[in-house]
Amino acid sequence: MQATLHRYRLLEARHAIGWGLLVFLLVGLGIVAFTAVLIPLLPAAVNAFMERAFLIRGLGAVVLLNEYTAVSVLTFFFGATSLMRALVEPRENRSLELLLSKPISRRAFLVARVAPILLATWAVGAGMSLAMGLLVRPFTGEGATVSVAGAIGSGLILTAESVLLLSVLVVPLLRVRDAFQGLLIAFALWMLPMIPTVLLLYRPDVYEGRERLRDLIALGPNLLWFDASVPVLALVALAVALVGSWGALGLGARVFERTELR
Repeated sequence: MQATLHRYRLLEARHAIGWGLLVFLLVGLGIVAFTAVLIPLLPAAVNAFMERAFLIRGLGAVVLLNEYTAVSVLTFFFGATSLMRALVEPRENRSLELLLSKPISRRAFLVARVAPILLATWAVGAGMSLAMGLLVRPFTGEGATVSVAGAIGSGLILTAESVLLLSVLVVPLLRVRDAFQGLLIAFALWMLPMIPTVLLLYRPDVYEGRERLRDLIALGPNLLWFDASVPVLALVALAVALVGSWGALGLGARVFERTELR
């Protein structure tokens, strides 16, 4: 029985991930490399604006801020599209009942489909984080505001955030019957932690007298402001993502067990 279940999990993992992992990883590495080459070629006024708008200093910080955005987008939407293919598509084409006719529990089905996607998301984020660490080296040194450890740690923090958000996303996707609705929910969920950073760009006056709150919630720039503390924060983020994902999947399993298939 254990051998059969293990074989089933491998088949589900292959179906859930497919070629998406390799494609997104290669695209992510390409974007990171392209950004590191492109940003120094932009007019000095453009980079100076980025420095003023996000309260950062140095060309390396501008490069990393753009790469952090790429990590956040690529990791989250790789996982989101994979989750919709794994959970929403079967309900949309009415094949979910057939899939669940196998002698497995709904919880086992959910874990077999979702866990590989979360692991693949970690792989995409880790690969991009290591690439950022290598590409930021020319911008480090005496007086620099960025570091290799900070770049890698920041990438892992953003990946941990994506994994946690994806775990939460599982719950509403179990109720959705249309891929477009699922995409809207995914986009809204991704935007939530981005709103404080958008406010920093367009309405910095909102944070006047609230600098500590700004430092805490302006995700992306704050990873550059506290570069020296990022490696420790990355370990905390990994632990939070692990525990939070486990809890969110447990909640998702309970919701799935009470969900009507039709």
